[in-house]
Amino acid sequence: MKFYNLLIAGLVLVVSACSNEGTTSNEDTNTEPNKTELKSTVVGDLGIPDGKYILTKENHTISWEATKITGSTHSGIINAVNGKFMVEDGSINRGVLSLEMNSFEVTDITGDDKANFEGHLKSEDFLDIEKFPVARLVMNGSSIDENGTMNLSCSFDFHGEVVDYSVPFSVEQIKRNGGFGYKINGKFIIDRTKHNITYGSGSVFDDLGDRVINDDVKIGFEFTAL
Repeated sequence: MKFYNLLIAGLVLVVSACSNEGTTSNEDTNTEPNKTELKSTVVGDLGIPDGKYILTKENHTISWEATKITGSTHSGIINAVNGKFMVEDGSINRGVLSLEMNSFEVTDITGDDKANFEGHLKSEDFLDIEKFPVARLVMNGSSIDENGTMNLSCSFDFHGEVVDYSVPFSVEQIKRNGGFGYKINGKFIIDRTKHNITYGSGSVFDDLGDRVINDDVKIGFEFTAL
């Protein structure tokens, strides 16, 4: 009888152990990430998986804003002809964005004033688009500062002069065509005199009075990377 009782107890323990093993297996299966979760996995602080990316031409925006010493402002847009970059180890390590200078447009005025002003901006006084039809922003790397701001280290080849800039930017993941894309926004300031555009500059010419045009030009951008 004692042997029979021990046998029954042993069988109960075996069944209980098998039941517990089955429960653990099911829990592991249920917590395994599905394909959708795997697609959205990102790498590094940049928030973009490693790989090659193309900047789409649709719905991209590059804006500019220039001011005179009097406080009056003009603004407009310019088109990019192509753009691409590479993400490695969670950061942008190289890339290029090309700008079509003939597309330079003023958007805050209309009519003849707009046409005349754009013609002057495209002339030798400013952009000299016949001699410099394309500008290129070369991306050399990205980093995050102590405040958590992402910065892109760039060399801007504009109007025949290459100047280095640190460009703050942000990244937002978006859904696009059944997958994921990344909206990239940023703003920075260039000193036009460093690119040999000196017309109306108070730092270069004296006695301009209220005709002085500030050297700093604000540049903003928004792209979708795929």
